[in-house]
This record gives sequence, structure tokens and C-alpha cells, in this order.
Amino acid sequence: MAETRRHICLGFTEERYPEGTHICYLYNSDEERRRILPLFARHALLENEAFGYLADVDTRAELPGAAAALDLTHALAGPADQVQLLTTREGYYPEGKFDADGMLSRLRAQYAQAKAAGLAGARFAGEMDWALRGVPGTEHIIECESRINELVKEAPITIMCQYDLRKFDGAMMFDVMNVHPVMIVGGHILRNPFYQKA
Repeated sequence: MAETRRHICLGFTEERYPEGTHICYLYNSDEERRRILPLFARHALLENEAFGYLADVDTRAELPGAAAALDLTHALAGPADQVQLLTTREGYYPEGKFDADGMLSRLRAQYAQAKAAGLAGARFAGEMDWALRGVPGTEHIIECESRINELVKEAPITIMCQYDLRKFDGAMMFDVMNVHPVMIVGGHILRNPFYQKA
């Protein structure tokens, strides 16, 4: 018998979603992100979850500024064993090459660590601009995004992948929408009509 999933508050919508929801956040407004992301992070802590954020900056020294620019500083001021702020390189391609298996293993480990620490679960938000810079292995992003939908069945980490519509082309966005069951567009969350279940 399948374990019943917790339904969690994402912060920016009154509707509660099952933990393990895989969200694509398509945005073209930094002001909108400054409204949504702090709520998503804050409610991770209110739900007794671990929270990880991957900011697309080059060095760890730039992370505080990146957090401040998104009004995330307060939300990320939780206990060190509950909140993690990393660069996209550290989170997505720590060896200099994006590897889907490695990414999925890191997500699985983050969820397991959260549970082992006595937390109710985990959520994660990551910026995707790095995928436009020719990082080796980038061609496997959509494969990885698709496989996340299987991963969250066993390790229900709630994931928000952020794509800037001002930078990514329509073909890439079509592929992205095909592999995310839930999407945020114009600041509104909805079940994705473009999602194609594998």
C-alpha cells in the first residue's frame, strides 16, 4: 500500500500540494520572483523541511548578494542543518560536467539527510541560467528533468526549477513544459496541460 503523501503549503498559493511536486517556474519578472521565492523558502521552514537554493553566481562570495537580491536573506537564516545556499556549479555540475545520474543522486541524498535529521521533508529551488553557457552535459537536462518525476515517487523532495523566459528560447521551453507536472506562469500556479507523463 502506497504511503500517503503530506500536502504542503508552497507559500504563494492557498492550495496545498503533495510533497514531491515537481514545478517549473517560468518567469520574466524579477519583482515577481522576489514575491514568490521568499514565500516558498519560508514555508519550507514552517513545514519543518530542509530547504536548498542554487543561485547562478560564480563564487560562494556572491551568494549573500544573490540571496539579498531575491529577498531571500531572512528566509535563508534558518538553522545551518536545515538551510543550504549553493552556487549552481556546486549543485548541478560540481565536477565541471552536468551528469543526470549524479544530480538525481544528490537530490536523493538531500531528501535522505533531511529525514535522518528528523525533518518532515525537503524542498529545493534552483536557477537554470547556467544551462545556457555550454556546460558539458547540458544536453541531458530534459532527460534529468523527466527522471525527477520518478525520483520523487521514492524520495518526495519538492522541486522548483526556474527558467527565465527572457533568455530561453521557445523550443527549450516546450521541452521543459513537457516534463513538469506543475508550472508557475505569470505568478500563478497550475497543473501543466503540456505535461507528458513518461
